[in-house]
Amino acid sequence: MTGPVIRGRSHPVRRFFTINRTVLSADDLAGDLRRTTLPGGLRVVSESLSHTAAFNLGFFVGVGSRRESRALHGASHMLEHVLFKGTPRLSAEEISASIEGVGGDLNAYTAKEHTCFYARLLAEDADRAVAVMSDMLAHSLIEPQHFSSERTVVLEEIAMGNDDPGDVAHDLSAQRLYGPSGLAKPVIGSVESIRAMDRDAVVEYWLAQYRADDIVVSASGAVDHDRLLEQLAPLDLALSRRRAPATAADEEAAAVPEPGLVVQTRDFEQLEAVMSWPGLALLDPRRAILDVLVTVLGGGMSARLFVEVREKRGLTYSIDASEIAYSDAGQVSIEWACAPERLQQIVDVVREVLDDVLAHGITANELAQAKGQIRGQTLLGLESPSAHMSRNGRTVLQDDPRTVGEMLAAVEAVTLEDVHTLTRELFSAEPTLAVVGPWDEDRQVSLG
Repeated sequence: MTGPVIRGRSHPVRRFFTINRTVLSADDLAGDLRRTTLPGGLRVVSESLSHTAAFNLGFFVGVGSRRESRALHGASHMLEHVLFKGTPRLSAEEISASIEGVGGDLNAYTAKEHTCFYARLLAEDADRAVAVMSDMLAHSLIEPQHFSSERTVVLEEIAMGNDDPGDVAHDLSAQRLYGPSGLAKPVIGSVESIRAMDRDAVVEYWLAQYRADDIVVSASGAVDHDRLLEQLAPLDLALSRRRAPATAADEEAAAVPEPGLVVQTRDFEQLEAVMSWPGLALLDPRRAILDVLVTVLGGGMSARLFVEVREKRGLTYSIDASEIAYSDAGQVSIEWACAPERLQQIVDVVREVLDDVLAHGITANELAQAKGQIRGQTLLGLESPSAHMSRNGRTVLQDDPRTVGEMLAAVEAVTLEDVHTLTRELFSAEPTLAVVGPWDEDRQVSLG
């Protein structure tokens, strides 16, 4: 390997040196992984990592917005808020201070198919994180006044999202791809559903959904698995006493994609555009192929779409491709922001890029580069202990048996013909184009 040119005062001196390269694998970044199911059904997964003094903890609950009823639309996200508001043992301020007071972080998020509460702090303070979060999940008071105040907070959050054209465009896209399935609904709920939401109904929803057999506890970093099990035993017992609703939830309607243009007019300078197609479900074995395809199309500044739309033509600041997967459905999207008069130009270039891949596939160089990019990004992501916690929690909750090594091996096995076949399957159909921003009613857009 040739090194840098080192220049002295009189003559340039070129030095040659060799580096002994070690090929990094997923196994090199893995820790001691242990899994246990407690008597009440609570699943516990921990990964001990020797290179950190941090303790990362997540409670992954198998409930999100997807299967909420009309009256409870947004209830999963509301619970994410109100479970922080106090227990018989701790006030809301004491919950936060107990973690922040030792330099840690405590937070939560809600998705369409699960909810997660998570913390990161030093391992010496691990016991308090387990105790505080267990108390929240099992014994929160959800006082009427706190429910009322958080209703106002959530309404403000909805207003913030409505001011973000990207969020609105993605919501419009989901409505057209997944309607009338529960995946079409925004996670946060609607102004109407949140205003009408009944506190007692949300408490009943919490007691029915937050059960031991539908929660995974994931920890990573400096973890003592046996100690963790001992601390979680009371939570397992408390949540195992909760029973699933006596009546089954209504059967969910199937997703029916509705391609074409959907527009929401807003008084912005630019348009936000999301072009989408139905994708692949979480455990579809072709996900590795899709990962390669999306990387080639829009995985960075060397990707086809960025080069053609941004670098060669200067039509937008950025353009990306992405994919998202749910238990039985998925979505592939291309998104950008632009001046209104450039929308059709960009759509035409996107269509040209896709038509070229449809006709000829990708090149061997693109395939190799995408594989290297995916491998590098995956392994770099695993340098964070919190990434281990998050990945382990989600995969156990979703019954995803794949290891990181297996996923990378699947990517490495992708062929040019694999990519070409999947491209024809996904992109031959007409897309949905969701657009948010200034709009002239006379404007016409052809999707090709």
